[in-house]
Amino acid sequence: MSRFVLLDMGDELGPATEHVLRTATAPVLVRLLDPPPPFRETQILHVHPRYDAAADGRAIVLARVGAGYCLKAPGEPAAPTGEILGRVVAIERGPVVVRLDRGLLSRLPVPWVTRAVEGLEVLARFRHPLTPPLFQGTADDSLVGVRDKYSRQAEVRAYSRIAAVGSEALELETIRRHVKPGGRVLDVGCGAGREALGFAREGFRVTAIDIAPGMIDAARANAARAGLAIDVRVQNVNDLDEPEGSYDGVYLAFSVLHHVPGRARRIEMLRRVGRALAADGALIVVVVYRGPRGLLSRSRLVDLLRCVGAWLPGRWRVSEPGDGYAREVSEASDPRQTVFFHDYASASDVRAEFEAAGFRADETAPGWWVCRRAHA
Repeated sequence: MSRFVLLDMGDELGPATEHVLRTATAPVLVRLLDPPPPFRETQILHVHPRYDAAADGRAIVLARVGAGYCLKAPGEPAAPTGEILGRVVAIERGPVVVRLDRGLLSRLPVPWVTRAVEGLEVLARFRHPLTPPLFQGTADDSLVGVRDKYSRQAEVRAYSRIAAVGSEALELETIRRHVKPGGRVLDVGCGAGREALGFAREGFRVTAIDIAPGMIDAARANAARAGLAIDVRVQNVNDLDEPEGSYDGVYLAFSVLHHVPGRARRIEMLRRVGRALAADGALIVVVVYRGPRGLLSRSRLVDLLRCVGAWLPGRWRVSEPGDGYAREVSEASDPRQTVFFHDYASASDVRAEFEAAGFRADETAPGWWVCRRAHA
């Protein structure tokens, strides 16, 4: 069995959402969450609700089997209680959309079809060899893209579902250890309020901010539903201008620092946070490190050319090494809508930014940083 997300809704395919496929008159876009071989997680399937067993005997179909769902290819034994919900008429990944309902590919075995998709992706890369591009646009445009990505209703619903799960043990343990009991905590990039709710339940006085208005609406509703007094507001952390000593702790959840474009802007943001911290306050930041890159990877080539462009005379417009895109920020994400994401190669890169902003930084667990003002 596999899991599927209906992209237009951002909800997982299930009994409550099956009607979308049943009542559709055009192909429905479905993203694979845990695809069976030879399919891949980043692929989007175009599923047409019409299926004629006689005419479409060679089709790949999406079927409900018992309480689950699966893809069935021609030649596979039919499940005794399976119900076909639609046929796959196209596979999409990145810039490549391959039609399966007509042409040569409609006659190929399924393993060959997926290899053909991969081959066409390789050919597409030759048309766009520099990915990400040398210049990704201005910082302001990148921040607008971040706001728009997280403002999608599908993302808001996904983060609301996550908020209902509650805080993780490591989050609560870290905040308890490094922020005084009952202290004032600023949750930056709060989403629908998952961490903020957890901190408030621990007795902290919480202010939660996010760049996306829809997320703030969800966080406010979730706090009210839980009976928790949380100050929730739309605000960009880059514009933070709180009086000195306003907070005993500041929490930057995973991806917040990554979504801030430009090293100088990140350092200035961290300085603003530092001014808002009490002398004995703690900044807690969660980051993720970039995985290994191949010697001939395109992102490595782009970063090298960016370094060269920054040193050449003249006004070359290049982004910084490590700048790139993220396609998915939740299981509901539409991978066709990218968002700015800065990759850190190592802990030393992260530490250098904290120290430039005036912090003493300790990595207490992989990717978990606790920072104190250096001159407090």
